[in-house]
Amino acid sequence: MTTYINTAAGDHARARDLYLWDRELAVGFLGDLAFLEVALRNAMSSQLEAKWGPTWYENNNMPLDDRSMNTLSQAWSRINGAKTPGKLVAQCMFGFWRGLLDKGDHAGKAPRRVRCDYEVLWRGVLDKAFPGGRTQAKSDGLRWNREYALAVVTRVNELRNRVAHHEPLVNGMPLPGQHTRLTAQQAHEDTMRLAAMLDRDLHAFLGAQSSVPALLAGKP
Repeated sequence: MTTYINTAAGDHARARDLYLWDRELAVGFLGDLAFLEVALRNAMSSQLEAKWGPTWYENNNMPLDDRSMNTLSQAWSRINGAKTPGKLVAQCMFGFWRGLLDKGDHAGKAPRRVRCDYEVLWRGVLDKAFPGGRTQAKSDGLRWNREYALAVVTRVNELRNRVAHHEPLVNGMPLPGQHTRLTAQQAHEDTMRLAAMLDRDLHAFLGAQSSVPALLAGKP
């Protein structure tokens, strides 16, 4: 309770209220993230399938670095029963899809260690998974590219990990390696930003259904 007691300046009653509010906020975020994560993986896997076939993960023409391949192999091993493309996609966690938006790393071992350029995954393939991306980036005053998509998805992924591990939200959340913190309000804006990038109807749905704005407004 130290985080909440410090935030409440030693007022234990308010600290308890902040703790309960924080947990309700985490549940609200998890509800929104449940829609976003499924939408993200479906959008990205659909574009990979369109380019490299239903079993894109087996296609040697698709560049995958060791990091992505290891994560994919772990997901494959978790499948019970028939190993279908749909089951594999469902087993791939948020971090795998986020990783496909990175710049790519190396595959193989010396002397046949090669660099995987994930711009090959992005241009004309995964960029199509975000039909609202260009409009959203423009509204943020930024350029629409892989780095923009990666930044948004990374922040949403960090939010997912934080609420999944029951970390406090009352004072926002740190972004690893960036020496900055996002407020809970900014985190919500990122979930809505990602929804707008993926699908306008999803954005409208979350805008109407999310409990997060009311919870943020009702902070003790």
